Amino acid sequence: MHSEDVSLVRAILKNDQEAFRKLVEKYQRAVYNIAWRMVHDEEDARDLAQEAFIRVYRGIKTYDANRPFSTWLFRITTNLGIDHYRRRKLRTVSIDATGAGTEGESREPMAIPDAGSTTDRLHETTSLAERMDGLMEKLSTDYRLILHLRYRDQLSYEEMAEVLAVPLGTVKARLHRAHRNLRNLLGVRP
Repeated sequence: MHSEDVSLVRAILKNDQEAFRKLVEKYQRAVYNIAWRMVHDEEDARDLAQEAFIRVYRGIKTYDANRPFSTWLFRITTNLGIDHYRRRKLRTVSIDATGAGTEGESREPMAIPDAGSTTDRLHETTSLAERMDGLMEKLSTDYRLILHLRYRDQLSYEEMAEVLAVPLGTVKARLHRAHRNLRNLLGVRP
């Protein structure tokens, strides 16, 4: 996979637009998911994902081919999410605003199980996914993101450390605390 990405990057450096399109198609869902986990808004997540790919295109010459492309891309996405969060945190909100973030709040699209699933299994899977999404919402952004990177994007500890620009020990500690908090929310004792 790493060599495929490097080949695409080399083609992009030679102004191959088709190679860039392939790279976007390969990573667009993962980038959107990272952005959505950080901002919890469908439109903002799409904007951040688009901006991430724009930055990749503009900065492709700075990519280090000795490292996984996905790590570089996810780091760009994470930085954009952090910047977005900081800007949003500084915004003022009118005291006249009502219902913001409740009923109209967007939700991440659910993954559809394979067609061979029975109706009961589909209901069980959907219920569990909805419950886990609800529990994840109760976690801090750091914990949601670390769980997303580990289990949805299946990054190694080292890749997560690089994406988040934190030491390996911090990644392990956050993942441990995120697991502990999820267990507490589930009411499961170790």
